[in-house]
Amino acid sequence: MEIENKISGSVNIILVNGRIDARNSSLLDDKLKSLIEAGSDKFIVNMEGVDYISSSGLRVLLAALKKVKPFGGEIKLSGLKPFVSDVFRISGFDSIFDICNSDKEALLKFE
Repeated sequence: MEIENKISGSVNIILVNGRIDARNSSLLDDKLKSLIEAGSDKFIVNMEGVDYISSSGLRVLLAALKKVKPFGGEIKLSGLKPFVSDVFRISGFDSIFDICNSDKEALLKFE
């Protein structure tokens, strides 16, 4: 899995490519934790390059959301492929996360 971080205003855009599974979800966890500890609380996780997410990946995203919510922070997801979108829908996580079609759409929701 590859992770890249871009910043747009006060929003961190995390670009994830590859599988988010038990073997490598800790990479995403470490990235999000370090940004949260540095004071960031607004995130877009761009998942256009993600073709698989396991329960461990869902847990990482949920844990990060729980850390930023008390401070008015938010994590929005963008660019989910059909299989990944199905995982969020079936698990009920689509009601927990704001899922957007694009980074642009997600950024507009932060304004």
